Amino acid sequence: MITDAELLDYVQQLQASRGDGAECCEQHVSESLRAFFSEKYGSVKNFMHGKSAHEAAAQGSSNGFTRLRKLRRALVALDRGGWERSYHQRIFHEHFITSVVRVLFKTDPAGSFERSYPRLLETNRWRETYQEILISTPRRFGKTISVCLFVAALMYAAPCVEISIYSTCKRISQKLLRNCVKFLHTIHDVLREPYMEYARKSMDEIEIIGPEGRNDYRKLNSYPSKVSARCIFY
Repeated sequence: MITDAELLDYVQQLQASRGDGAECCEQHVSESLRAFFSEKYGSVKNFMHGKSAHEAAAQGSSNGFTRLRKLRRALVALDRGGWERSYHQRIFHEHFITSVVRVLFKTDPAGSFERSYPRLLETNRWRETYQEILISTPRRFGKTISVCLFVAALMYAAPCVEISIYSTCKRISQKLLRNCVKFLHTIHDVLREPYMEYARKSMDEIEIIGPEGRNDYRKLNSYPSKVSARCIFY
C-alpha cells in the first residue's frame, strides 16, 4: 500500500533532479512505488512525462499505417452499419484517402511520411498522391453523403485533425454536421467501441477528445458559404 508521504517524497526527489536528468530518480524507486506507477501509468517513465497507461499504449501502437488501416476499417463499418457505399462512392473515398494520407502521419516523428511514401504507393497500388480532389457529377449521385461518411471515418482515425465543410446555406451545413456525428456514432456502434467524449459542441462545430494523448483534440466545422459570380459587361 502506497502512503501519501512516500509518494510526496518521491515527487520532491523527482522535482529536485530535473536539472540533472530524472533517470537517477527512476533508478532509486522502491518496489511498491514501481508497482504503483506500473499499474496507474504503465511505467515510471510515463509518470515522469505525465502520460497515463492508456495514452502511452495508444501513442506507442499508432502510426500512419495503423491509422490508414483504421480509416479503411471505419469505412467498412459504415457499410455494415446500414450505409453501404455505391461503386462510385468507393471510388470517391479512395481518391479522398490519397489526398489526406499525409494527415494520418501528422503526429509521427518528423520525416515519417517522406520515408514511408514509397511503401504507401506500393501497398495501396497508387501511382501518386494528391493534395486536392475535385468531384463533378450530376445531382443525386451521392456526393454529399460520401463527404459525410468520409469525414466521420477521418474523425475516427486521425489524431489532432481539423476539418471544415462549406455548404450552400445554414440549414444544409447544420444537417451535414448532424450526419457526420451520426455516422461517427455508427462506426463506434458497429466496432463496439465507446464514443469519444465531446470537448465542445455547437450548431456549426464540434470538438472531440481522441485516444492518442492529452493533446488529441479533433475538430469539425460545418459552415454556410455564399458563392456568387459578378457579371461585368463592356
